[in-house]
Amino acid sequence: MARIDDLVRLFAAISKQDWPLLHRSAEQIIESEGRKGHRVAARDLRGALNHGRHLPRDNGATPLGGNVTETALLRLHSDDKLRDVRLPNETRAELVRFVEEWRARGELAERKLVARSKVLLFGPPGCGKSKTARALANEMNLSAHMIRFDAVIGAYLGQTATHLREIFAVAERAPTLMLVDELDALGKSRGNPLEVGELDRIVIALMQELEHSTPQGVIVATTNMPDLLDKALWRRFDLVLELPEPRQSDLKSFGRDVARAHGLKFSSGLSQRIGKCKNYAEAERFVEDEARKQVMRDLGMS
Repeated sequence: MARIDDLVRLFAAISKQDWPLLHRSAEQIIESEGRKGHRVAARDLRGALNHGRHLPRDNGATPLGGNVTETALLRLHSDDKLRDVRLPNETRAELVRFVEEWRARGELAERKLVARSKVLLFGPPGCGKSKTARALANEMNLSAHMIRFDAVIGAYLGQTATHLREIFAVAERAPTLMLVDELDALGKSRGNPLEVGELDRIVIALMQELEHSTPQGVIVATTNMPDLLDKALWRRFDLVLELPEPRQSDLKSFGRDVARAHGLKFSSGLSQRIGKCKNYAEAERFVEDEARKQVMRDLGMS
């Protein structure tokens, strides 16, 4: 349930016909419902808000701007480079080659060749897929934006396909890295009798956009569940790479580097506990938590 002050602001905007304020107030209500875990309500509200195109928009909301893209694209910030990401040597070499090809896209075009621009990364959770995407953006000197599915998936027939077209149109206008995180949310195998026909249409729309788009930057998709992806979706990517689950020795080496960065002594006990973590993300959280505890002990607060 929306808070009274949110509703008051919404009704005041309607009374004054202040359309930018009206849209911002509506978005605040939708965001509030999403934070409460009311995802269906948030989706339906956003679908209703974006269904009509007669409402003037606040064009200053974002530099990428335009229709649904104002809320569907989340800017990502990171200083990571490829050297900061734990990757198998072969995978790192492929990504370095991808970056070099993109930098030489002008020379490739002169020889009637197109630089690769669409990457699919798959593997278990917490093994560096999203971090790799952000590192690629930094290597290529591109801004990075993640597609927010709660803003893309519409409540009305055909609305999601329209939103996807708008998103990919941004990728063709602006030099950016577009991250499609958790691709399986949109690209599940077609033909499941338990799914509604609209989901199959969304997969087809996604494949068409990937097939025909010519982004100024790059598109990177990730998934933890490659077996769920539609088989025809795989060939829409120029480069497909697996980021495997780390070995215990990989986790310990990674944990040692994180501990060193935070001035934390890397004891044998810490090493053993890091080795029990499931992935890099879990190991990083654990070491950082231990570093925070050490700071509090040094301050005499715990």
